[in-house]
Amino acid sequence: MDKIKENIGFENRIFLSKEEWETYLRRKPVRYIRKKKPDLCEICNKPPTKDDPLENSHIIGFRIGIIYFGLTPDYVDNNDNIVSAHKRICNKSAELDLFSVCKELKNRGIISIPEYLPSFIKDMWERI
Repeated sequence: MDKIKENIGFENRIFLSKEEWETYLRRKPVRYIRKKKPDLCEICNKPPTKDDPLENSHIIGFRIGIIYFGLTPDYVDNNDNIVSAHKRICNKSAELDLFSVCKELKNRGIISIPEYLPSFIKDMWERI
């Protein structure tokens, strides 16, 4: 029996195909963050504590990025989209809201988003 190669990735694509996106609407993919955490929180610049350790946090949130913008898991887990933040205090403030994600993607040089995305996301994209 031949072994099937797993986690073959998305060939450095930014966006999912419509079929891939529809699959992830059924069940979100697993996260694979490999970025090494620095010694200080990238949000508040303070060290971790026993009660509030550092964790990897998405700038464009995993759920928002995949479900609302059709981004590939590889793109969302890319080191450029990850910051280290305190688990309890700073983590949530690291993640952008929908409108800010539109601005961030445009700042990253993305000029268009997939047609299959929800109309309110496409409308928001056009307003920026």
